[in-house]
Amino acid sequence: MPTRDTTETGRPREVASSVGDSASVSNQLKFTHGMLLGIICSVAFFLRLVNLLQTVELPTIVQLMGDARGYVDWAEQIAAGHWYGEETFYQAPLYPYTLAVLIKGFGSGIFGLRFFQILLGTLSVYLLGLAGRHAFNRRVGLIAAMMYALYPPAIYYDGIIQKTALASFLLCLLLAQCAFLSRRTSKKFSLLTGMTLGLLVLTRENSLLWVPIIPLWMAWHMPTNRSGRVKAIACYGLGLALTLVPVAARNASLGGEWSPTTFQAGPNFYIGNNLQSNGLYRPLVPGHETPKYERADAQRLAEQETGRELSSRQVSRFWFEKSYNEIQLDPVRWVQLVMLKSLMIFNRFEVPDVESMRVYRDFSTPLRLLTPIWHFGILGPLAVWGILVTRHRWRRLSLFYALTVVMVAAIVMFFILGRYREPLVPLLIIFAAGGLPVIRQLLQTRNWKRYRVPIATTLASVVICNLPVHDESMLNASSYMNVGIAAGLNGDMGESIDYLHNAIEARPDLSEAWVNLGRAYEQNNSLNKAIRCYKIALEVDPLLEPVDRWLGSVYEEVGDLQQAVNHYQSALILNPSDQLAREGLERLTNQPLP
Repeated sequence: MPTRDTTETGRPREVASSVGDSASVSNQLKFTHGMLLGIICSVAFFLRLVNLLQTVELPTIVQLMGDARGYVDWAEQIAAGHWYGEETFYQAPLYPYTLAVLIKGFGSGIFGLRFFQILLGTLSVYLLGLAGRHAFNRRVGLIAAMMYALYPPAIYYDGIIQKTALASFLLCLLLAQCAFLSRRTSKKFSLLTGMTLGLLVLTRENSLLWVPIIPLWMAWHMPTNRSGRVKAIACYGLGLALTLVPVAARNASLGGEWSPTTFQAGPNFYIGNNLQSNGLYRPLVPGHETPKYERADAQRLAEQETGRELSSRQVSRFWFEKSYNEIQLDPVRWVQLVMLKSLMIFNRFEVPDVESMRVYRDFSTPLRLLTPIWHFGILGPLAVWGILVTRHRWRRLSLFYALTVVMVAAIVMFFILGRYREPLVPLLIIFAAGGLPVIRQLLQTRNWKRYRVPIATTLASVVICNLPVHDESMLNASSYMNVGIAAGLNGDMGESIDYLHNAIEARPDLSEAWVNLGRAYEQNNSLNKAIRCYKIALEVDPLLEPVDRWLGSVYEEVGDLQQAVNHYQSALILNPSDQLAREGLERLTNQPLP
């Protein structure tokens, strides 16, 4: 007997229609989200490209200095065939090996290397958008991507020869993978997460402290049964081992000691925690701020004090023990130092290394326009706000909390540079982006009482993040000094002298600027001016090397041999291994030295 269509028989068709409409809307939303994220990435690429093109002729780009010079020299050695190397790693190896691949495979010069980095920066924006989407929703993902696309320090670090761009890319990739794993268990993504963190450790060593955090989070939070969690953690461990074990084995084969990363932790810890530390980088030997000196100085000083030869691990252990001894001598001062470094981490000012964002702003339109309105002094308070108003999502965000706290502790353990705290930026942007929709809601509802604590705490953080913690005039003067040095190395002595005078006008007590001005005058054959500059440098800092040797050389050239002998002797007192000073003294006294 035929049946009539009933409500029940009609429902499946209605439901099917509804499901179809829902799927269509979902696909449309995904398309819109993907299109908007693509536009944001295009903006990120454009800003980074403009910054790159406008800073092509900056002296510190034409003539690389400091770590940048060291990385490129190392990469060129690798590309020339020294892929295995002859020593244990003292600096994180992944970045120079990446540069070596680009140099060997594509013949990339400095412009090509920088262009590769802005591509990485653009991908970082995309990945952070995905991380924000999985941690919150599509809207927050877009906000996070836009915040990172426009963030001036990110634009700056993507455009200089430093490992920051590679580290930021790997970090954003790690955050996107972890955010995905917070929603869905995947052995494949667990394996990739372990590999990504391993690569990040080989780029930024303090990421090693994150290694146990992720499996603990997986065991507690991953949405699956016990068997699924065990398998995911095992895949994570396998991915980590695939990247770190070969490096540890290579270090062991060359130095007899296993280490998955490098052996510079001890000297760096001492630099950040000794009795004279102020939270900034100060080399073990004044004037020896470059990589070619750092390892040799740490080894030489440790062996002089112990009276025996030391392995790489023993040198690192020596500096750790020396740090602990000095901390015990004045623990109150050390606590104050830790508090100071904690303030420095969240301060608006980007502490420069050899290169400075302040100098780049003179050349780069994106940096000049964006820096006054979007910097760490704004990001920090927005992140505080986001953490407080999204605390009801603490389970979903628990890993990001843990990663942030551990990274802050890792940075405070050593010394502060702007590029060292850059790994915090993607993490804080996710929190800040999550809190921005609440600000809009608050402005609409005006329900101020509900958010009294977050508002008060955020306002307090605005003050703290924008306090004048650093001697910014000294740090900016040092940056202009470095540009002057680079200009001199490029052969433009007029530009070099101008930059160095600008540095001295900003800070007349900057001894290194006087030294380099003396070097510029010496190369410009203005020997009397060079002598005057060297003398002022020694008045400011009598321990600065190798000023006495240079002064002895100039006195020898002008014919004042007794003064030359005196300064060669002073140079050898400061550094008995100064071979050039020894040769100068032997030449003038006509007798060999012991």
